Amino acid sequence: MESYTYSPLPAGHIRLVSVAVNAEHKLSATIKHVAFDEKDPIVYSALSYVWGEPLFTVPMRCDDGASMLKITPTLHDALLHATKFSPNEDLWIDQICINQKDDAERSEQVKMMTSIYNYAKTVIAYVGPSGPSTDRAVDLITRVGTMAGKMAGDMFRWDDEQSYTPESLKSYEKISYEQSTEMGIPFHDTESWDAFSEFYDRKWYQRIWIVQEILPSRHAVVVCGSHSVKWEHVKHAAAWYHYKAAVVSGRHKRKVDGIQLTQGMDLTWNLRLGSEYLAELMGQKTGPTHRWTLQRLLTAFRGREATDPRDKVYALVGLSDLAPELSGNEKGLRIDYGKDVKTVFTEAARAIIGTENLSPNLDVLLAARRTTCACAGEPSREEQEGWPSWVPDWRRHFGWGCQWGVGWPIEEWSVESYKAGKHTNLDQKGDDIFTLRVRGKVLGRVIYASPHAHVSEMLQNDAIRKTEAICLDMLQESLSVSDNRYLPTGQPIEVAFAMTLIGNRFPKTLKEKGVITEETYAENYLGFLDSLLMPKDTEEERTIRERTGLPYYDKYGFDNDWIEAVMHAVCERRFYVTDTGLIGLGNHYMREGDVVVKLVGMSLPCVLRPRRRRPYGVNGNGQEGYEFIGEAYCHGEMGGLQPDGPGSLSEETLREFVLQ
Repeated sequence: MESYTYSPLPAGHIRLVSVAVNAEHKLSATIKHVAFDEKDPIVYSALSYVWGEPLFTVPMRCDDGASMLKITPTLHDALLHATKFSPNEDLWIDQICINQKDDAERSEQVKMMTSIYNYAKTVIAYVGPSGPSTDRAVDLITRVGTMAGKMAGDMFRWDDEQSYTPESLKSYEKISYEQSTEMGIPFHDTESWDAFSEFYDRKWYQRIWIVQEILPSRHAVVVCGSHSVKWEHVKHAAAWYHYKAAVVSGRHKRKVDGIQLTQGMDLTWNLRLGSEYLAELMGQKTGPTHRWTLQRLLTAFRGREATDPRDKVYALVGLSDLAPELSGNEKGLRIDYGKDVKTVFTEAARAIIGTENLSPNLDVLLAARRTTCACAGEPSREEQEGWPSWVPDWRRHFGWGCQWGVGWPIEEWSVESYKAGKHTNLDQKGDDIFTLRVRGKVLGRVIYASPHAHVSEMLQNDAIRKTEAICLDMLQESLSVSDNRYLPTGQPIEVAFAMTLIGNRFPKTLKEKGVITEETYAENYLGFLDSLLMPKDTEEERTIRERTGLPYYDKYGFDNDWIEAVMHAVCERRFYVTDTGLIGLGNHYMREGDVVVKLVGMSLPCVLRPRRRRPYGVNGNGQEGYEFIGEAYCHGEMGGLQPDGPGSLSEETLREFVLQ
């Protein structure tokens, strides 16, 4: 039998397929072209499923048996079950309705996918075959989801329901066994709750594509084998379990944390338009107009999986402010499967930087910081010759803290980010897309970088005192002043060091005591640390330790909040001193010889490393460039740069940097 041959799709058209299943579980299909008109959409259902390995081994008869199209086993399994739950004969299925061998068609159809799923009468999400516990899971999810849906937050309810409390679902509450029984979802029914957890342990929840398939949909149903449940129930039940079911959730271990992944979908969905609860927006012919920034979407869904790494970007573009079909959007990100991963990710970064309403607009570079995540099969940045240091590799997972090798974000450091200004295009003739010209001011060259990047390391062998002594000595030498004052703030240099240790933010308890000053804090924090490090093996030692540390809390407010402030500030960051007499905390990849810089368009100072004669430099001519390393806290120098307006820097003061 001949293989099915795709005929070219006219502009503005899509394919739809109707599928029949015979008694022997064999599939036959009829594929047709239809005009896709958002103003007058046709009736069809769209399928969401897991592609799996791209092995097209299962034959499906087409055109009354005249030809054959091979599909993947996972799609075959989905069609055997999911078609039963479609209220419409016509289906849109990416694997069948897009000619996967035609990059041009694939690019054009992927550009339309947000609208395709938005205008589908029903989206059928096939999560996989059922198991022995699926019926229990679906029953409990339906009951929990129905109850939780009445607690779900939506801003559009406020006018109609004055007693409505929007945070009732998304607030932590440890429901007891007795309360759960009264609710009709008893925690002692361990079989049902175990089944509930297992339902979310499926690869479907990890897919990047479900963001574009589920978020725009008007009605979605989740199918598992021969069972089905509303997506609304799946979503709300996951939220209730996360916030209320600590009594049972602790014993559940999942390879795929579908609970948390569903939580991420719920947050972004509810911030869309509130259309879940507006009847006039359900089934209408006018689609929602809200678009999220691409940077926000890429950050929120970075941990999801894609068979084709380019889809880490392309699967989200249609939902974003950079969707190419937006009216008048000349800077939209064009989907083109003829480009490689590096080019796609670079174009995405450039498009985000060029967003008109985004300021500061260079903060996307912070997503390019190297992490310690060992993503299976993905080369590290060091192994990727030619990868631009300023371009985020969205294939690699990202998080905060020691687990990821990225310092915790500290909100107070960006409090003056509005002063950062906006980067403007500085490209010159001959530049390639992998270099980025930026403007900024050098704060100083690093002459000392501590060997310790975590406060836990510094607590060992009295390293905090040693680091303080080194930093103060170097500051005295570089400042060349007699009163030991830190120039940017006028503080004694001992105070500047002590404030840098906590990122210049007093914890709440220290503020509430109302008696501590920066000077008294600097005089006492080491004494509090000493009390924490005292032995506590015996009752007598514990008593002495408590007696020693108690005055620091009673009088000044030193407690766990202060310890947490230190642990967040000195997490994957090193103390440094510059040749200009500045002190701060730099990204843990920082080393001596790096420069600390303020860039126009970035909310934080950053660390750059000089490069020379890189083979992928500007136009290959060996021009000196810089590698982007990461963020920097610079004490007394956290305000952003504004190249224009009152009090701004003159153009002559700014220096150009070529990031490679």
